[in-house]
Amino acid sequence: MNLKSIFDYFWKLPLCGIAFFIGMAISGVALPWLGFQAPEIPEGTDANMISLYFLLGSMLLAFVISFVSRNLQANWVVRLIILVELIWVFGVVGMVIESFFFMSTGAVASIINALFTTLNFLLPSLFLSAMVAVLFRPVESVEPCIHILRNYFADRKTLDWVWRIAAAMLAYPLVYFAFGLIVQPFIQDFYTAGQFELTIPTWGQLIPLQLVRSLLFLIVSLPVIVWWWGSRRALWLALGFSIFVLTAFMAVITAYWFPWQLRLFHGLELLADALVYIGMLIMLFGRVPVEESEKDAGTLVPSEG
Repeated sequence: MNLKSIFDYFWKLPLCGIAFFIGMAISGVALPWLGFQAPEIPEGTDANMISLYFLLGSMLLAFVISFVSRNLQANWVVRLIILVELIWVFGVVGMVIESFFFMSTGAVASIINALFTTLNFLLPSLFLSAMVAVLFRPVESVEPCIHILRNYFADRKTLDWVWRIAAAMLAYPLVYFAFGLIVQPFIQDFYTAGQFELTIPTWGQLIPLQLVRSLLFLIVSLPVIVWWWGSRRALWLALGFSIFVLTAFMAVITAYWFPWQLRLFHGLELLADALVYIGMLIMLFGRVPVEESEKDAGTLVPSEG
């Protein structure tokens, strides 16, 4: 990472934050026009403070996603599709589905409210992805996307795909429950007491919930693995930290009203979830390592473009 690249981030990241907020503003006008009513913000919070945290959080998100964008061997349109799916599914859809069972706050107090929250972040995800795709372009020449796709799926037989997909479907729930049980003693009092509009779902709700999230996460993670240019280690770091920020975006990073203990231990849990889960996906679906050291040399360096 050279000095010019570091300074580039000082003007690129605010542009990404502005793009995110333009999407929020348009959604705030469009959804009520379509008949949706905005849910109430969490009790004891301030709308201006929430907006500030969303601005800072969107810039942090743009930073980690930039490393994914500039290492995808794909044109602008394909990178845009991959990034918006990654951001919206991991950061919004997956978290809203989970929050529906873990919280009684206005944003997920009903199916209609949960749908509003999910749609409300679609345009911000799209605008942020578009800005990241424009500002952080691949440093390598881009091969035709169809060639990459054909070569990737030609590497394995049908039976290989069956057991790998089955293993991937189980991977996220296993990781989720393992690290969740580790941090449970540190945060369970907040849930049992019903503080901060938190609730405890049953195992009958949790298991199907995490299987659904696992399927969604696999669908949007696989394109990154397919079009990734670089080593497995670089993919693990870039995608792992991106998913950590995405899953922590609403639950930890922008939820400033939660006590520090809740945010800290949930944050550590989500970090472990992301890194271990992506490591498992890379082992299952990653390409055979080729010239690891050579590709590592420029993989996590900010784009000059």
